[in-house]
Amino acid sequence: MITMRNSLSFRVSIVLAIVAGLAYCSWPLGYILNPLVSRRGLASELEALHQPYNWLFIMLDVLAGALTVAVARLLWRQADGLMYRVVLANFALFGLLTAIDALVPMSCEPSLTSCPSLSHQPLLILHGIASIAASICLFLSAVLVWWQKRKQRGTVIMSLLMAGWTLFGVFSLYFFFRPGPGYLAQHYYITLCSVWIMVLPSMLVPRNVESLE
Repeated sequence: MITMRNSLSFRVSIVLAIVAGLAYCSWPLGYILNPLVSRRGLASELEALHQPYNWLFIMLDVLAGALTVAVARLLWRQADGLMYRVVLANFALFGLLTAIDALVPMSCEPSLTSCPSLSHQPLLILHGIASIAASICLFLSAVLVWWQKRKQRGTVIMSLLMAGWTLFGVFSLYFFFRPGPGYLAQHYYITLCSVWIMVLPSMLVPRNVESLE
C-alpha cells in the first residue's frame, strides 16, 4: 500500500499519471492527422518512418513512458510491502519499454504496402519485443493490484478493468480467426491501458488510510 496519501509526491504522481495516460492514448489524433493509416492499420504505424506527424506520436509515447517511470519512482519510496514494489517495478518497466518501442519505429506499414520479411527488418523485431513485453508488464501490474484488493471494499474499478482486459482477449481471439478491423480492438486496448495508467496511484492506497503528515 501507499502510506502517505496526502503527501506532495503522491499528489504529483497522480497528476503525472493522468498526463501519461492521456499521452499514451494518442490514437484519436491519428484520425485527424493521418486518417489513411488510422482507418486501416495499427497505432504503431502512425509512428512508422516517413509517415506524416510520426514525430508527434513518437514523442507522445516517449513522454508517456518517461512519466510512467517517474510515477513509479515517486511512489516507490512510499510503497509498503513486496507486492506493491513488484507492481511499481512492472509499471516502470512498462514505461521504459514503451519509450524504447517508440524510439524504434516501424520502417514499413503493412496496412498500406507489402513489407519485406523480418530478416530484412531487424529493428522491427526489437520493436515487437519491446511492445509485447511492455503490455505484459502493465497487465501484470493490474492483475497483482486486483488480486491484492479483491477482498477489500471499493474494488469496483479493478473488477471493471479486469473485465475489460477479458473482453479484449475475446476480441483478439475473434479477429484472429475472422478477418476484420483488428485495429479497433487495439484502440480499445490502448484506451484500457491508459485508464489503468491514470488510476494506478489511487488504486495503491487503501480507502481508510490516514494522512501521516
